[in-house]
Amino acid sequence: MIQPANIPADSSTVIGDDSMRKNKYFMGISLGTPPVFNLVTIDTGSTLSWVQCKNCQIKCYDQAAKAGQIFNPYNSSTYSKVGCSTEACNGMHMDLAVEYGCVEEDDTCIYSLRYGSGEYSVGYLGKDRLTLASNRSIDNFIFGCGEDNLYNGVNAGIIGFGTKSYSFFNQVCQQTDYTAFSYCFPRDHENEGSLTIGPYARDINLMWTKLIYYDHKPAYAIQQLDMMVNGIRLEIDPYIYISKMTIVDSGTADTYILSPVFDALDKAMTKEMQAKGYTRGWDERRICFISNSGSANWNDFPTVEMKLIRSTLKLPVENAFYESSNNVICSTFLPDDAGVRGVQMLGNRAVRSFKLVFDIQAMNFGFKARAC
Repeated sequence: MIQPANIPADSSTVIGDDSMRKNKYFMGISLGTPPVFNLVTIDTGSTLSWVQCKNCQIKCYDQAAKAGQIFNPYNSSTYSKVGCSTEACNGMHMDLAVEYGCVEEDDTCIYSLRYGSGEYSVGYLGKDRLTLASNRSIDNFIFGCGEDNLYNGVNAGIIGFGTKSYSFFNQVCQQTDYTAFSYCFPRDHENEGSLTIGPYARDINLMWTKLIYYDHKPAYAIQQLDMMVNGIRLEIDPYIYISKMTIVDSGTADTYILSPVFDALDKAMTKEMQAKGYTRGWDERRICFISNSGSANWNDFPTVEMKLIRSTLKLPVENAFYESSNNVICSTFLPDDAGVRGVQMLGNRAVRSFKLVFDIQAMNFGFKARAC
C-alpha cells in the first residue's frame, strides 16, 4: 500500500502531435542555465535520454520551432561533460554494448544509442540542470547531447523511462519518496494527458498484474496467459503465451504478439467480421477489414481481451482497432516478425486513454480504461 508522501510527485502534461511525429507522445522539459525548453518523446522502452545539440556536426534533423530551441551546451553555465572513467560512462557503455567510447583529449564519454526502428543517436554524455513543468529542478541530470542523429521526428529528442539508474525516471524519482510513475496518453489531439513520477492516487477501479523486468534488459514487462475474441479463447496451445513476456513500450504504436498467436487472432477476428459483411484486407501481416456496404460500423467489431496474471486487460473497440483510411479499419496487433522476432510489445494504440501505473516499488502494473 502506498504511504502518504512527504515529497510530492512530479506531474507533467502529455500531448500527441502528428505534425512532430505520428503515434508518439510528448512532454516538456527544460535543460541548462538559463533553461532551454525542449519537447521530448516519452519512451518506456529505452533508458538513456538525449536531445539534439547545437554543435550537431554529422547528421542532424530539422527541429520544429514549437519543440523548443536546439540545446547549446556552451550557452549553459551549469553544463559539464561526463568523464570516461566515471561510473555513469562505464555503466552506459556496458548496458548499450558499446565496447569503447571516449574523447581522451578532453576526457569526454561518448554514447551510441540505436533503436529497433533503425534510428540512432550518437554524441557526448553530459550533465546539466533539468527543470520540470512543476519548476522542480535536478542538478547534474545525465543525458546525451546528440551530434549524429538519424531520427524521423522533429521534436527535440527522447527521454527514457527504463530500469537503469541513469534513466530519466530514476533520476527524477530520487526526489520523491515512492518509486513509481504513471501516465495517461490522450486518444486524440483535442485532449491532454498527464504523466506523474512518484506517489500516485489509489483508485479502486485500477486492475493489477505483476510487473516484471524483461529478461535482464532495461525494460518493463507483463506476462500474458491467454487471449479472447468476443469472449471465446483463441485456438492455440496456452503454453505459447508463457514462452515470452510482453514489453510495455510507450514509444511503439502497434502491439506485437508471437506469430502463432497473431495467426489465431487473425482467424478469430476474420470469422467474426465476415459474418457481419466485411472483407478481410490483402495484407497478411495486418488485420484490416472493409465493409461490403461501404460504411464501417464500430459496433460490428469484436471485443479483445488479454488475460494476464491476476487480471484481464479488456480492450475497448477503439483500442483494439483504428481507422487506417476511409472505411478501412485495422487491428492494432501485428506479428512479432513484423518488428523484432521473438519480442512481444504492448504498444500505445492499445492503451490510449488508459491510466497506466508502473509501481516499481511493489513491482505491480496497473491499468484503467477511458481515464483521459
